[in-house]
Formats: sequence, structure tokens, C-alpha cells
Amino acid sequence: MMMHGKLLLRRQSRQLTSSTLRRTQSTLPKPQTTVGSELSPSVFKLLLDKYNAALMKRPLIVKASAASIIFFLSDSATQQITDPELSLDLARAGSGAAFGVVATAWLHYWWGFLEVFVGKRLPVAQYRMSNTLTKVFIDQAIGAPMYIYTYFVITNFLQDFNALPTKSMAKASELFTKTCDKASGMLPPTMLRHWTLWPAVHTFNFYYMPLHHRVLVQNLVLVGWSGYLSHLNNGGLITPDEEMEIAQEIEIHKQLRQHATAVAKQQRLESS
Repeated sequence: MMMHGKLLLRRQSRQLTSSTLRRTQSTLPKPQTTVGSELSPSVFKLLLDKYNAALMKRPLIVKASAASIIFFLSDSATQQITDPELSLDLARAGSGAAFGVVATAWLHYWWGFLEVFVGKRLPVAQYRMSNTLTKVFIDQAIGAPMYIYTYFVITNFLQDFNALPTKSMAKASELFTKTCDKASGMLPPTMLRHWTLWPAVHTFNFYYMPLHHRVLVQNLVLVGWSGYLSHLNNGGLITPDEEMEIAQEIEIHKQLRQHATAVAKQQRLESS
């Protein structure tokens, strides 16, 4: 009988404790969430879902459009930063946008080829890091120089051709040859700068990102890099040929100064 009474008391104690906890929890203030904390993730997810849907439906158009916009805006911003007093050069910004379309089409097929070519020899499932490093090496040895060279050719040709007072096929051909020579001279020093950044970016890109999102990563980094390329292309980089010309001009001026000094000294001696 005493044992039964103890069990009854324990059951009543548990029920009382549970009831007390429920009442306490109901009186506690509920955590409040701001509109921004609920909105931001949902808006970002909505935009990402729309981007992915468009990317799956029209991959090349979506990638090229994004790159074109980035190059145009980045070049425009670079102009305002480097020459704030000058008006916006739409031809210059437009040439960058045109390159963005061409370059994205190139990367779309080039990276697809690399994925198959290297994947057959170094399957990702077995040799993921070796697969990544091989793709980065081939891309930086072949794809990157072609990318930079094409940038200088397209942007310089379009800008200079637009500035011609009269346009003809003969002038376009002559200008294209001149532009290719200039691009060849600008390529080596630009690649040295390129290799300080992009091998690390693409090691991350090829290792972690799926193929259809790699151009997106490239475009995000291009927000800053395309502006830097524009700066180099419009007076921010001196090619080896230009360095030689500058050195020759300096030497000529030096000789002229020496000659003028010698003449003045001779005249003083004769007058005395």
C-alpha cells in the first residue's frame, strides 16, 4: 500500500513539472526576425534559381550576356577612375563588351573540351587534384594567352577603326595588322601579371565548381580584372617596343643637350 502511494506521488510530481514547463515556455518572448533577415536569403535564392533555370535553357546566351555587361560596366568605371574629367568613351566600353561575348563563347567550348579531354585520362573520381591541376596547366599555357591576345586585338581594332575619319577595307586590313603587332608586344608583360592571379582562381574553380558554373566564377573575378586589363590597354602598360622607342628618344634628347652645351661653351670661349 505504501509502495502504491509513492508511485502515485511520483506520477503527480512529473505531471506538475511538465505543466509548469509548458506555462513557462508560453510566457517567454518569441525571437523576432527582421524583414531583411527573412528577405535576403529568399531573394538571393530566387535570383540564383532564375539564373540556373536560364543557364540550363540557354547557357551560351546567359554567360555571354553576363560577361558583356561586366566588361562594359568595368571599363566605364575604369575610365571614370583614371580620367574623371573626361566624358565616357562609349566606343572603348563597347569594344570591351564585344570581347566579353567572343571570350565567353570561346571559354564555353574550350572548358567543355578540357573537361572531356583530361577526364578521359585522369578521371575526377580517382584523380581529382591531378585532374584539376592538369586542366589549369593546359588552360594557362594555351587558353589564357589566346584569351589575352584576342582581348587586345578586338578592343584596339574596334576603338581605332571607330576613330578613323574614312573607313575602307584597305584601311581596316592595315589597321588589323598594326593591331596584331601591338597585341603581340603587350602579351608577354600582361601574361606575367595574369599568372599572379588566375592559376589560383582556376584551381579553386576547376576543383570545386561544376562545369556550368565556372564561367560565372570567372565573370565575378572579371569585375575587377577586366577594368585592370582596360587600364593596361589604354596607356597603363608599356610594351618592349615602346620602351625601346622611349629609350631612343631619351638618348636623342641627351645628345641634343650635350651638343647645345658644347656650342654654348665654344661661343663663350670665342667671345672671351
